[in-house]
Amino acid sequence: MDKYITATISGAAVRHNLALLREQIGNKVKLYPVVKADCYGHGLELLLDVIAEFADGLCVANPAMAMRLRRLGYNGSILTFFSACSYMGNKQKLFIAELISADITQTVVDVQEADTINKVALELGVEAKIHLKIDTGMGRSGCLISDVVGVIDVINKSNGLELTGVYSHFSSADEVEISVTEKQLSLFKETVAKSDIGNDIMLHIANSAATIRFPAAHLDMVRPGLAVYGYHTCVESEKLLPLKPCMRVTAPIIQIKDVSAGTSCGYGLTFTFNKDSRIGRIPVGYGDGYPRRLSNKAIVRIKGKDAPLRGRVSMDQLIIDLTDIPDVIVGDEVEIISDDRLKLNSVENLARLAGTISYEVTCCFGGKRVERVVGD
Repeated sequence: MDKYITATISGAAVRHNLALLREQIGNKVKLYPVVKADCYGHGLELLLDVIAEFADGLCVANPAMAMRLRRLGYNGSILTFFSACSYMGNKQKLFIAELISADITQTVVDVQEADTINKVALELGVEAKIHLKIDTGMGRSGCLISDVVGVIDVINKSNGLELTGVYSHFSSADEVEISVTEKQLSLFKETVAKSDIGNDIMLHIANSAATIRFPAAHLDMVRPGLAVYGYHTCVESEKLLPLKPCMRVTAPIIQIKDVSAGTSCGYGLTFTFNKDSRIGRIPVGYGDGYPRRLSNKAIVRIKGKDAPLRGRVSMDQLIIDLTDIPDVIVGDEVEIISDDRLKLNSVENLARLAGTISYEVTCCFGGKRVERVVGD
């Protein structure tokens, strides 16, 4: 049975965005798009061929996603931000061996991870490709600055490891204030310069915002994520690169009825109509990824006009006000998310209304109840 909700993903928009990013970095810098979280909710299977046209390699969050890429037939370079050491228990060595055999580059963050992967590689009689991640101020994953020299020394003495990259991650590249980003970049370069990493090691630190805003951070490789799919992470980057959002989400009107002034609607009866009104029901809710925080705030679009949400967002339904759009009938298409960032129901504007970020909006719409199809 067909699903109620359709997310149409534009391959042309993704190509446009990747071409702009390639132009931004030039031909000497490697382009490794991030396809984690199922391409940020847009659908890996739908977009893999398009992204692979432009990519020098791909980045994923975890080993499972890396292996999924291999099963889909992607033969290029893959960097996983987590190593298989992140799996605990008696299958850890099996998963590490699987990644090594599939020629997937794993991230290591300390001596223990490096040593564990080295032992498995030696048992296999091969070298395992790794990248070392350094914590330059994000305070999340990565090797502490004070430990970098020691970790690299261990890696260099390990016969089963091939260090092919060293990287870090910006905490604030999408903020107006750039001093933190400049400090992180400087610290990364200084740390690498003091370390014995050898030649032909890829250095990378740039996410989407840094790829667009900070050319000095391009180094040998960039890792754009959300920008690939057409969304900016800050107003500053919007001014610099005309990305095209690639997702448009639609659903049908399934009921229309007239209500009298004084009628309230939704859980908690949080909205009361002050005049006789016409309302519609759409089979979309927070169970599909539509943020509950948009209750009584957002709009959808029908026949090119805005229709405001009334009442709370339910798990499976929205109530919308059709009073000013009298020619709507049951079955008409409702645009839940627009692929035009200037519209009030764009990903970026919905994120602002919900007090969240565009990443969360797109990822949430990657659920099983949404049918994703490729558009032009």
